[in-house]
Amino acid sequence: MEEVTDYTGKGRLLRVSGGRGAPVLISHGTFSTAETCLPLAQQIGAGRPTYIIEWRGRDIGPGRVQAFDYTALGDGEMAQAIAYVSQRHGPVHLVAHSGGGLAMALALARHDLRAQVRSLCVMGAQATRFYDAPWRFRMTMLAVALVGRRRGYWPVRLINIGPCNEASGIMDEWLRWNRVRVIADDTGPLAPRLAALHLPTLVLAGGGDRLIAPVEGCRDFAQMFGPRAQLELCGTATGYSENFNHARMIRSRAAATGLWPRIADWLADHDAGVDQRPPSAYAIREAGGTA
Repeated sequence: MEEVTDYTGKGRLLRVSGGRGAPVLISHGTFSTAETCLPLAQQIGAGRPTYIIEWRGRDIGPGRVQAFDYTALGDGEMAQAIAYVSQRHGPVHLVAHSGGGLAMALALARHDLRAQVRSLCVMGAQATRFYDAPWRFRMTMLAVALVGRRRGYWPVRLINIGPCNEASGIMDEWLRWNRVRVIADDTGPLAPRLAALHLPTLVLAGGGDRLIAPVEGCRDFAQMFGPRAQLELCGTATGYSENFNHARMIRSRAAATGLWPRIADWLADHDAGVDQRPPSAYAIREAGGTA
């Protein structure tokens, strides 16, 4: 993994592999770094140009506070990295975990990027169902939010869910979306703009993710993308080896052997080009069925 030195956008763009296939751009989620998704990138990136966009603020902490939110990530890191990769390799596949998927959605809704993007695959992204979580988890997260607003960042040691602290602006925006159950920016809900893109979209929901991105929230996220959206439950009920929790989707041996090949197949299925034709029917698939 090497840093791309001529990338001038926000964050850091890192090149994992080269090749002649359709390119892929991967984003980590909150409280995470490029290292978090490196094993995934190495596995699905064989034979294709593969990049990871690492957000700003990965060293946020005492004396290093930065103020930014998901909207800033969408306008900055995501839109700028998509433009860089697509200009050099053609339309790009987007793959993201958790908050990376939310930031990708902001970029797609706010910028004219459809011709530069082949497909989107997101693992465990939601911003509408936090307040359905068990009360102990909700109270813990809201208490950390108060600490975060005073410090300007959420200390990861208080919740132990990743390798680095996270900007309070990111988490406050996520809590606000969850409170109103609508993902929106200053011009309104994202859903109408995302659905109008007719972008092939696969949302993978962890069958054991009860706290961060429960399947109901992942369903809400998928539905924003309209008729091309597919929701897949990653659990024993759908043939996977385990009911994946939030973290194990992005970093586990079980994901490497059972889940990431599904992502690689998705990329291969959508390598041919950018298809903007609307489909004939709306379908979100779970457990082999259609809902």
